Amino acid sequence: MKRHHLLASAALAAALTLSACSASDDAVSGTATGAGAVDDGPAVDGGTLKIGLDRPFVKLDPADSVLTSMPMMVLANALYDPLMVNGDNGAVQPYLARSFTPDAEARVWTLELRGGTKFSDGKPLDAQAVADHVARLSKPESKCACALDAAAIATTAVTGPTTVAFTLKAPDAAFPNLFTRSLGYVSEAPAGDSPAVGSGPYTVESVQPGVSVTLTRNPSYWGTKGHADKLLYRVLPDSDSRYQSLRSGDTDLIWTETPSQLKQASGDGLRAATGPGSTSTALFNTKAAPFDDARVRRAVQYAIDREALEKVVFLDQGSVSAGPIGSRSPYRTAAAYPAHDAAEARALLAEAGHPGLAFDYLVDSRPEAQQRATVLQQMLGEAGIRMTIKPLDNASLGTAMIQRKFQVMDFVTSMFGDTDTALTSLYQPNSPYNFTGWADTEAAAAITEGRSSADPAKRSAAYNRAAARVVGEAPMVFLTENTLGFLAGAKVAGLPDLSKRTVLNVSPALLWVKR
Repeated sequence: MKRHHLLASAALAAALTLSACSASDDAVSGTATGAGAVDDGPAVDGGTLKIGLDRPFVKLDPADSVLTSMPMMVLANALYDPLMVNGDNGAVQPYLARSFTPDAEARVWTLELRGGTKFSDGKPLDAQAVADHVARLSKPESKCACALDAAAIATTAVTGPTTVAFTLKAPDAAFPNLFTRSLGYVSEAPAGDSPAVGSGPYTVESVQPGVSVTLTRNPSYWGTKGHADKLLYRVLPDSDSRYQSLRSGDTDLIWTETPSQLKQASGDGLRAATGPGSTSTALFNTKAAPFDDARVRRAVQYAIDREALEKVVFLDQGSVSAGPIGSRSPYRTAAAYPAHDAAEARALLAEAGHPGLAFDYLVDSRPEAQQRATVLQQMLGEAGIRMTIKPLDNASLGTAMIQRKFQVMDFVTSMFGDTDTALTSLYQPNSPYNFTGWADTEAAAAITEGRSSADPAKRSAAYNRAAARVVGEAPMVFLTENTLGFLAGAKVAGLPDLSKRTVLNVSPALLWVKR
């Protein structure tokens, strides 16, 4: 379901054909001029890099969306080379691919692979392997969320040893964005003693699903070898324990989304590679009263002071969100978002016939989520709105969202890092990810226009029209853009600059531990 940004047309094909990237381009993890690269001096090979994972994994197959979530891509990137990777400000560029070019209508896309690449078992990673991988993950039995994306493909044709042609059911100028995660981590199906067969810089030495995995250098890797001899991953789901493990030196690198840890890290002598990786919002069920009335939704929107919310919950580590086009998006223009106005909130509720609005707010048990809900409850109370906080476990929360059994619910997502994904998935009427049930013909038409347009200016204009409808009709309220990412011990070097990234994607092969 994850898509990222690319613009192309027949007229611009020569100029916009994506050039080849080598391993030294640092395409996976960041720019070569990032803070870590500038100050760390020559890389040091050898030793073991110890990485703390924030969630358990069941398998090491890219069909599993757990492995391809942002916090876990630090593991996926060791085992698999992505065809396409996310660059600064929403850009997408080739990595294992050499180019990805469209026809005049952006309906037929030709993928050209770099030659000579092999899987860790010695088999060639050629055009047929790519076609087989896409076919495997598109089947229902793969249980890959990416099957919905693969369904956009009408036919796949291997047209040469390193060339695949994808014919789409409808024009899509952002089609290569589908290949930055599951569809792009080309693999063979796991079998027997081979829990992961990819073309990445490391291979599996041992694994305890849900507990730990040890990787060792891939001796036949096509690119620059990883600096560490081994990578040791341990699942440390408790954020405080994970942070203390890093402080004590038991772990070298961790993922964090905890504002207090981000604020405290430099004082503890830790290093950071972070960016605006998620957006906090609240979803309305627009199919049921009272939130089928846009005036009621806008009243809640006016009642929220986003600046105060950010300071209290995220400790000035993030920023306010101004709508579905994120701050690092290439489509971003100056966006107007309603300012906090409790009086206007009261007036809208009176006009809509709901002066004593009350509702349940579903939220998970994370401390930040609970704190956010509490602050919102207080803000809404000042506008005469009574909000009851209803904590749920993650499974129940997900079920309520999918089945639309909620009034209002907390929703934190990385989807807004990719404008194409966010608009197409969350606001098109027939999308399975349109959790709010909102249907707006003007927004839908603008999204379709933008998605199929190869002209950057026209595409941006269309997307901003859609975004204005989203903010104006308020099927969800936007709260904050949240800083998150990686913290590392003082001796870890090679950390990339992720500050301009919409997807925080790090390759552990490019990191090393100073001695």
